Amino acid sequence: MTLEELKNSGDLEAYVCGVLSRERSREISKQINESDELQLEVQQIEDAYFKLAAGISPKIDEVKIYENLRRYIKEQSRDEDSINWSQYLGWAAAVLLFISAGYFFHENTSLNEQLVDTERTNNILNNELEQLDGLNADYQEALAFIKDKNTVKVNLAGQGDYANTSAVAFHNPVTDKTYVDVSGLPEAPEDMTYQLWSLTLNPLTPTSLGVMAMNDQKFIEFENSFDTQAFGITLEKAGGSPSPTLERLYTLGVIE
Repeated sequence: MTLEELKNSGDLEAYVCGVLSRERSREISKQINESDELQLEVQQIEDAYFKLAAGISPKIDEVKIYENLRRYIKEQSRDEDSINWSQYLGWAAAVLLFISAGYFFHENTSLNEQLVDTERTNNILNNELEQLDGLNADYQEALAFIKDKNTVKVNLAGQGDYANTSAVAFHNPVTDKTYVDVSGLPEAPEDMTYQLWSLTLNPLTPTSLGVMAMNDQKFIEFENSFDTQAFGITLEKAGGSPSPTLERLYTLGVIE
């Protein structure tokens, strides 16, 4: 029997399964040891069986391996006296065990992946809920601040070249806090930032209350314990300035 005939006979598949007679197994084992081509073929058969056990669909060139084994069993079954049924039953049980183990391993892996995805989704939702709760708490706090009888509203009108801008300040001298609505200001250029100033008028004295990290937040809180008579907003270089740049004074408003 040539190598090609042996490869197509189904004997190699049966050899890997361990269902050949002892004499035939010895013959094939000797041929395998003497042929690199047969060693490669046996390796491919073993790989194909492991894929079968893991529940992985075979490639097109691996289907031939299963067909060879099926044909071998069919041919052998024509002669009942030549069949070692205990070997076949043992082999069948082993294959079923491998397939079952592979199936349950695959199902367990898929279930674990689903649980991880579900946990990740829950964590994202919980984080979003916490953020919403935080925003709601901030909103309620700001609303209570605005409604406080000691809070005064100050409209900051656009100045000079920036007449189309505006802002609104809410100042409470009792709590020493100021909230500023900056939704009427354009987005600051890169490497620039808006800065809020507390002003006393006689003499005119500016005191920085801080820069505005606007991002998506348009209602910003500032600590303000100064004797504020007016507010101004300027555009400064990133990090702020020790004194206001009057050429970039965007808005100005006086407490009435």
